[in-house]
Amino acid sequence: MTTYITKEEVLEQSRIILNKSLYEIMPSDQIEEIERKIYEYKNQRKGYLGELIEWYVFGKKPDGLSQADFNIAGVELKATPLKKHKNNIYASKERLVFSMINYEEIVKETWEKSSFLKKNKVILLMFYLWIQSQSILDYEFKYIHLLDLLNDLSDEDVFQIQKDWEYIVEKIKRGEAHLLSEGDTYYLGACTKAANSRVVRDQPMNRTLAKPRAFSFKQQYINYLIQTKLLKRKTSTDSIFKKQRRIETIESVVKEKFALFINKTDEEILKKLNSNLGKKSKSYKRLIVNQILGVKSNNIEELEKANITLKVVTLEYNGRLKESISFPFFKYKDLVNELWYDEENENMAELHLQLETKKFMFVVFQKVKGSDDIILRKTMFWNFPMKDISKARDVWEKTVDFVSSGKIVKEIVLDKKGKEKRITYFPGMSFNGVVHVRPHGSNSRDVNILPVADLLTGQKSYTKQCFWLNAGYIQQAIENDKDQA
Repeated sequence: MTTYITKEEVLEQSRIILNKSLYEIMPSDQIEEIERKIYEYKNQRKGYLGELIEWYVFGKKPDGLSQADFNIAGVELKATPLKKHKNNIYASKERLVFSMINYEEIVKETWEKSSFLKKNKVILLMFYLWIQSQSILDYEFKYIHLLDLLNDLSDEDVFQIQKDWEYIVEKIKRGEAHLLSEGDTYYLGACTKAANSRVVRDQPMNRTLAKPRAFSFKQQYINYLIQTKLLKRKTSTDSIFKKQRRIETIESVVKEKFALFINKTDEEILKKLNSNLGKKSKSYKRLIVNQILGVKSNNIEELEKANITLKVVTLEYNGRLKESISFPFFKYKDLVNELWYDEENENMAELHLQLETKKFMFVVFQKVKGSDDIILRKTMFWNFPMKDISKARDVWEKTVDFVSSGKIVKEIVLDKKGKEKRITYFPGMSFNGVVHVRPHGSNSRDVNILPVADLLTGQKSYTKQCFWLNAGYIQQAIENDKDQA
C-alpha cells in the first residue's frame, strides 16, 4: 500500500486519471469482478466510487476512519459529479457532502479544533462528468483541484463558513438537532444523510430523535468554486462586501447597510442616498434596495453563492400582506414521478428540496395610508422551519394524487361576467395555512401536458401550476421576527 507524505504527492498521483476513466486505468482482469459488484450494489453504496478511486488511482485501501483519507499528507479526497449544460458549461450536479455530524461529540468542539477542520482542511476535489446511462467505471475525470480551505478561499468566505459551523453546533446544543435545515446557514449546510427516512439518531440535549445529517457545501457554492477556481472565470455579479472595513458575515453586512434607513420613507431614503430615482421607475422598490446594498444589478455574488432569494414585500398600511410567494411551476409528468424523499438516490422532490435548502432575504416595506409613500420597516433572513415540513408534504401528496388520478377540475362555474371558471381539486390557501397550489402561467392557455387526462373535461393538458407559500404564513413570520433591522 502506497503512503503519501505531502499534499503535492497526492496531487501529482491524482493526475494519472485526468481526462480518463477508471475503466482505462484498471487491470483488465479485475474489471468483470468490479462490474459484478456495481450491479450487486446498484445505488446502495454511494461511496463505492470513492473506494475504487482510492485503490486504483492511489493504491490505498479504504479504511473508513474519521481522519483525512491521506492522513500523513493531511488531504481528504472528494470525488464529485459535474453536469454539462448547453454551451458546454460545466456545473455541479449536487452539493459536496463531508463527514457525518456526530451530535453527541460536536457539542464539545470549537471551530479551530473541530473534527470537520481536522478532516477537511485540505481537500483534493476530483470532478468527473456524470452521464446518467454510464457505469461509474466510465465517468471521465475532467478537473482536479487541491483546495486549502483556510487559505484558498476569501477571508469573508472562510469567516462565513466558520459562522455556519457554529450556528449548526449552537442549534444542536439547544436540543434542536431535529429542526436542522440546510436553509439555516449560508455556505456550509447540514444536509440529510441516511439510508432511508426511518433512520434517526439520539441528540444530547433533547429526547426527540433527529435525522442523521452531514456537513456539506451547498450546490450553489460549489458552482461558484468551479467557475472561479477551475475555469478561472470572472463572475458577472456584484458584491455587497465592497469597501468593508472588517470581515463580517453576509447577514451582518446587510443589517449594517439597512440600519440607517429603517422606518424611513422612500423619499427620505433616496434623499439620504443622493439618488434621483423616480417612483415610476421599473422595479422601483428593488432599485432602492440595490442602492442601499451598493450594487448595480440584481445578481449579487453572496446571495447567489448561498442560494438566497431576495424578495421585496409590501405590507398594506394595516400590516396585512396580500402577496403569496411562488416557487417555479411544476411539470405534471415530473411531479408524479417524484418521491418526497428518494432513499435510494438521496434525492428529494423539488418542493422538498426548495423548502429544505432555500433561504429568503425579505426586505419589508409598508404602505402609508392616504399617501403613495412607502416606509422601509425591516430586512430579515428567513428559511422554511422544519417543524412545518409535514404540512408542506401533505399539500404535495394531495397534489400528486390528484394529478396522477386525473382529478384536476372539480367543477366549472360562471363568474360575474358569465365567463366559465374552472374550480380545481388542488389544495387552496385554506387547506393548512402554509402552502397551497394555484396557477403560475401567463394566462389560462399557458399549459403543461398531463400524465392522465382530466376526468371531468377530458383535457390532456392544463394551465401551469406551482406551489405557493401563503401570504398569511409569511406575514406571521415577519411579525415573529424580533430584529427591527
